[in-house]
Amino acid sequence: MGRVGIAIATGAMLIGVLGGCGGGAATAPGSSPAGASAAPGRAPAPAPPTVHTISVKVRGGKASGDTGRVTVPLGTPVVISVSSDVADEIHVHGYDRMVKVPTGSTGSVAFTANKPGTFDVELENAKLALLQLQVG
Repeated sequence: MGRVGIAIATGAMLIGVLGGCGGGAATAPGSSPAGASAAPGRAPAPAPPTVHTISVKVRGGKASGDTGRVTVPLGTPVVISVSSDVADEIHVHGYDRMVKVPTGSTGSVAFTANKPGTFDVELENAKLALLQLQVG
């Protein structure tokens, strides 16, 4: 058998051997077969934290709704919505967030609770305590 014949025989043998490897459909480099999850060694991206919404109504100088002490985990996105029958300003102490509330309307302040502790939330001009936000 000449060199060409040996080369062809060797090539045919390799094709037969390699063709049996893998046992399934070929996939493109860097892709994963159907039904496979994240790449090996890589965890799926975590879901974003759930927004904690706090709702308060102020009527006749009294607060109702999510009042008292409201606890949220550190790092939680928070939205505090205040509906008021008088114009004022929501003030989240410690975070120094202030948002105006028009008469008979709703104002909302949004932030990430990234400072541990207990923080007063009030209607600033009326000096009306709405709630205490406990972060931790």
